[in-house]
Amino acid sequence: MMRISKHHGRCSGLSLVELMVAITLGLLLTAGMVQLFNASKVTFQTNDAIARVQENGRFALETLKLQLRETGALGFCAGRVEINNHLNAGCVGGLADIFGANQALVGWEFSGTGRQATYTLPDDLDPATTSAGDWDSSADNASLPDALNGRVVPGSDVLVMRRLLPINGLTGNPSNLTLNVNTCRSSTSISLDGAHGLADNAIVLATNCTTGDLFQNDGTGNSFRRGSGSCAAPGPGNVSGLNWSACYATDMQAFAVEQVAFYIGRNGDGQTGLYRFNMSNGVAAGAAEEIIQGAENMQVLYGYSQAAPTGDGQSVNDWLTASEVPDDGWQQVIAVRLALSIRSPERADLDQTDLNFELAQTQVTIPGDGRIRQPFSTTIALRNRVLVFDN
Repeated sequence: MMRISKHHGRCSGLSLVELMVAITLGLLLTAGMVQLFNASKVTFQTNDAIARVQENGRFALETLKLQLRETGALGFCAGRVEINNHLNAGCVGGLADIFGANQALVGWEFSGTGRQATYTLPDDLDPATTSAGDWDSSADNASLPDALNGRVVPGSDVLVMRRLLPINGLTGNPSNLTLNVNTCRSSTSISLDGAHGLADNAIVLATNCTTGDLFQNDGTGNSFRRGSGSCAAPGPGNVSGLNWSACYATDMQAFAVEQVAFYIGRNGDGQTGLYRFNMSNGVAAGAAEEIIQGAENMQVLYGYSQAAPTGDGQSVNDWLTASEVPDDGWQQVIAVRLALSIRSPERADLDQTDLNFELAQTQVTIPGDGRIRQPFSTTIALRNRVLVFDN
């Protein structure tokens, strides 16, 4: 009888120790991959934030340079022009200096941010926490104008400037010369040789390089009109009873006046940025426009050239804050030094160390919050003031 022998095979598997070792190695590899991913993510976020900050900073400075270089122009004239100012600056609170005939540049300094001062930005840059008296200027209205109050974040300076935009091919109608000179000058309107195409209530400069008139236009089509002089919106309107300084014909140059304020403001999402408030078509019709995101502080110094014999009108003797410029010395400002602090919109890393920047001779401390920040500065000559030839 044959016997059949049965052999039972033994199944081998992972022991508990082997399983734990495998899990541990897997966790270490996973942790390494997660760490590598996070490092790559932080690197990407940091590089992206730096790129956005640098782009915004360069764009902000270029925008301000363009405006400032053209400040103080009086048309295509080689010498000084006496401007007859029709604007009724008294109609709008605190704007007498802004709409002065020769006040093409004026600024306001935030209290505690002057030269050699140390200032710490508050965590919440809320314009509602400020009042007009927090700003100072040597202008007649020392406090911040009503139109700008409540728009500017604490710690930031304000800069208001004026430049001219030529209305190409537009002159006075030759028929104006057929009128009696007194009749022509006392008329409320100037007849033009074509349509001006300006928005309602645009501020205009008309000049023949001997004299000029600055006024808020109330005319349409083929005429400029200086209005009745009331204080009705949008302001400033024109003073009544003031004649044109000349009888304009083909020798007239016409310019739309761009009157804008630059400041650091805050949008509805709580993000700060560089803003432009345009008052070119009247103060009440002024519109605020965000130029770049991320700007959180602006400091401004004014290059002041002292009158002869101390100064020569072409070189800076002193760099002054808005409150240090002499009351009647804004026309002797021939350069502007601007400094901005720009931050990234989002947090880019975990470093929350406070940062210290020197912005236009002001030591500004900014609480760290993980955002990338960088200072930007430039010095701009006011080309129309550096060289002026008398007639």
